[in-house]
Amino acid sequence: MKTRLSIFAMSLLLLCACDQQGVTELAGFITDDTVRLELDGERVFTYDEDGCQLAYNEKRCEFRAHTDTMLDYFVVSLSTVPSRLGAKVNASIVWSTDTGEKTKENITLEAKRIKGDVIWLCDASRRNAVVVRVLE
Repeated sequence: MKTRLSIFAMSLLLLCACDQQGVTELAGFITDDTVRLELDGERVFTYDEDGCQLAYNEKRCEFRAHTDTMLDYFVVSLSTVPSRLGAKVNASIVWSTDTGEKTKENITLEAKRIKGDVIWLCDASRRNAVVVRVLE
């Protein structure tokens, strides 16, 4: 009986651990204000002040980050720029990969944190997460 209980407990632990693979950990996500794109728990693009540029189009609610060579980039287009915590917006994301450009459309992102001009956005499944900066 003890063996069955131990096996059940271990199986439950493994199931919980597997369930968290490929997702963004929110506690770490909202403490880092680096502009970046995370997909399936992995950083796809990280803004580096020395080799990257940021752009923001207020009319289109569009945020861009790219390397100086413009080979690596991401673009996030929002239905509106969230102004309060918990606000949900519709988004499209375009980013570069080694094999070409990829796109995700009609994603609902929620504002997880807003501090000054930096906004942390993440979907409910935590598979799509982005930190953007509103440029004035």
